[in-house]
Amino acid sequence: MSTTARPGDAVTSSAASPLFSSLAGLTSLVVLLQGLWAGLFVPVGKGGPYQDTWVEVHSWGARIALLLALVTAVVAFVTLRARRDLWSGAIALLVLLVIEFVLGAAISDSSSRGAAAVHIPLALLIMALTVWLPLRARRGS
Repeated sequence: MSTTARPGDAVTSSAASPLFSSLAGLTSLVVLLQGLWAGLFVPVGKGGPYQDTWVEVHSWGARIALLLALVTAVVAFVTLRARRDLWSGAIALLVLLVIEFVLGAAISDSSSRGAAAVHIPLALLIMALTVWLPLRARRGS
């Protein structure tokens, strides 16, 4: 006897939901754009001034990335409980983005650029995680 899934039936699957995959992909895109926008305002020479317009764009991009990461983590935790790799990865991404946001605020709030020594390498780690999440979502459990 075979059964056919009908709309509305609860289906237990180890695959990621299209909603999670879409949110993880959007988060990844915003993180990628963050690197582009940062490259448009980081001074080339020592002591050069930041270009305020791109700093503001980068700041808003950080807020959007945080919001998307929060929604992605909630969706992963609620809908993909069986996929611990995905929801724990999404929560790790959210935590790293919060740390990154705080470091970014420290860079812009002071004349010291010391926080950039952690902010920029952490951004690369975050980019790697945003690439890993959607790729991992495509794999089964």
